[in-house]
Amino acid sequence: MDVKVNCYSQTQILLFGTHVLHVSHLIFKEESLVATDYEASIAKPSGYSNWRAKRKASFLAGRLAVRHRQSCLNLPLTDIPKAKDGSPVWPEDYIGSISHTEKQAVAVILPRSKQAIQHIGIDLELLDHADKFDAANLIGLASEFEILEAMGVEKKRSTLLLFSLKESVYKALFPLVGEFFDFLDVALVATDDEAFEFRVRRQLSFVVGSGFTLHARYKIQDDHIMTWAYC
Repeated sequence: MDVKVNCYSQTQILLFGTHVLHVSHLIFKEESLVATDYEASIAKPSGYSNWRAKRKASFLAGRLAVRHRQSCLNLPLTDIPKAKDGSPVWPEDYIGSISHTEKQAVAVILPRSKQAIQHIGIDLELLDHADKFDAANLIGLASEFEILEAMGVEKKRSTLLLFSLKESVYKALFPLVGEFFDFLDVALVATDDEAFEFRVRRQLSFVVGSGFTLHARYKIQDDHIMTWAYC
């Protein structure tokens, strides 16, 4: 399929009930982003000049997806810097999340005034990378894979799906935890109509204790799988 270089679109995602959000979606080619016109418009982190072209393109694509989302929401086109731990630093009036592969980037933004959701995380993975996830025991418990199997998720894809779901869960939780934690610290405990419930297994911070619950969903788009989690 021929794809227009640097093609923006919006994808609708479902949260709880009938509440939906829109995700800005950018399809790009590496050589089309690592160029002066794009680089000049985006604030770059320390060490950017030493990055390889592939890493530069992925970073730029993520930030351009954010710009598109800001524009769609009539927000100022504000740069989103990286913290020392690599996480994006969002403005005071909204939260968000960014993800990318070597082909696509996505960004979601949610005003902080929507109190029903404290934080959100999003992840994007290539479906043909499923074979690269062979350390299933580092990603999830046997009980989690049993839940996915009961849903009818094929074994080859279940590790990739669980990895992506937990990436989204991690991004949603990190602002409340403030330090790195393990994928096994959070477990998939239930599912209903492609909605997943995750539960924290130990005290991660003052506000995130054992039993803290998040919800997540996924969508397959062409050759990618996109997941999102919220709490």
